[in-house]
Amino acid sequence: MTPSDALLAHLSGMSLFRNLGEESILEMLRHMHLERWQKRAQVMPAEETARRFYVICAGRVRIEAEHPTSGRAVTLYLLGPGDGHNLVTLFDAQPHRVLAETLDATEALSAPVERWHTWMRQYPALRLALVRAAAKRLRELTELAEDLALHETSARLAHLLLRHIDNGRTSEDLLHGLVHEDIARLIGSVRVVVNRLLNRFKQEGIIATEAGHIHITDLEALLHKAERHLHLRD
Repeated sequence: MTPSDALLAHLSGMSLFRNLGEESILEMLRHMHLERWQKRAQVMPAEETARRFYVICAGRVRIEAEHPTSGRAVTLYLLGPGDGHNLVTLFDAQPHRVLAETLDATEALSAPVERWHTWMRQYPALRLALVRAAAKRLRELTELAEDLALHETSARLAHLLLRHIDNGRTSEDLLHGLVHEDIARLIGSVRVVVNRLLNRFKQEGIIATEAGHIHITDLEALLHKAERHLHLRD
């Protein structure tokens, strides 16, 4: 299999491209640029995403909002393979001033926003997939806002783990190997609090950790953690 064939097969499995034919994907690839970034690199600045739309092919990227004076940051969401950035700008053509940092060595494909607009008119399946991706992102941000406004930190951590469960364990793709500082930024907290809560969850038999993985060992208890703190704040 050639590198081009491998990339075609990889894209064909992604939700954005799954309902497109091979010829359509190959035509799109002719106009895309492959980016490779090191781990912990600042990438995709707002000015650039106003001009180009990116699709992550490998690795993870953390998207954050940062206070301009205090420097305090909260992670809005994580991008993994198949996720696009920046969906807001793709639809409204306005720069979205967020910070993007790679959590792994990362690869992404990009093309000019105008080219994506042409493809959206040309390929209805792509347009529908992008609308669904935007709706999913809106739901994620709504859930984050609800968590930060209504739930205490213990519940927010439980919600995070529940959102990323994959067959009884947290998703390797997005949470695997994250340090406690990274997890804290995902729930609007600080490292020392997350460290204490994870240790409490382990002592209570709710989770177990191994080689960077968080395993859910008592799903019912984790669900209880997520539900019982509604409308409370730290």
